[in-house]
Amino acid sequence: MLTRAEGFARIVEVNPPELPNSSHLLLGGAWDRVLVTDNVFGKIRVSPYAFAARVTHAVPSVSPTVVVSTRDRNILAIESEVRGALGNGVQSFLVVVGDTMPQVDHLADHYEIVRHLRDLQTDLPQFEVGMPTRLRSWQKKRRIETGAQFLVAGPILDPGTVAEHIDRLELVPDDPPLYLLVIPPFGLDCIDRLVSLGAVPSTPRLKERLADAEAVGRREMAWEAARAVADEAKAAGCAGAVLMGLRYDTIIDEAALEWRMRPPPSGASRGG
Repeated sequence: MLTRAEGFARIVEVNPPELPNSSHLLLGGAWDRVLVTDNVFGKIRVSPYAFAARVTHAVPSVSPTVVVSTRDRNILAIESEVRGALGNGVQSFLVVVGDTMPQVDHLADHYEIVRHLRDLQTDLPQFEVGMPTRLRSWQKKRRIETGAQFLVAGPILDPGTVAEHIDRLELVPDDPPLYLLVIPPFGLDCIDRLVSLGAVPSTPRLKERLADAEAVGRREMAWEAARAVADEAKAAGCAGAVLMGLRYDTIIDEAALEWRMRPPPSGASRGG
């Protein structure tokens, strides 16, 4: 569970496969904690609850946190999914609004869902509930008042801006653990796309460095930036960093090595 992690946690975001396969087995040799997404950008994939359940049964060394999107589910459906996940050993949930989809009606308020899940904690097996927050102190406070037991903020691309962004949250010792989202900036197009979507603040200094680098060196520079963001997050008091926006084969191979995790396993087929 995220709130019980010892030391600085290095977590990776995982998109479940489009069809059930054995790809979850590859996580065991590479990562200790994973954040399982919920149909990102409206692309239909295996249920994050089902994928996380398979992880807990087949790869007990990996602790999953399930993203609970309130975008297209009512409170009854969400509670049912959470109860099923709890019965399969999943103990951590991150409640989000979900990506805006014009053809989908939002059926549940994420604040209401968090309060409801917190109420259930008195009767159900032990679990935790978290929420994302923008890098603003007022929003952090509202999340905490709602009942969030851990927070996820970001993403941030430029390590030189981490301290100022974290300062805006006005963290205090009694705050729940904060985890910072990190995206390796593999190219200028990647940065421009994220900035245009409003996902990250403008990063002119980082763009200049990438533009000046040789094409073959940009990938290593991106990993260096991601590692530096994580280091800065640790120094700023964050409980961990969540690496996101990667392909599955990158997660279990290159990313695990670049973030100095254990070597990935061999022999299992990749998928997703």
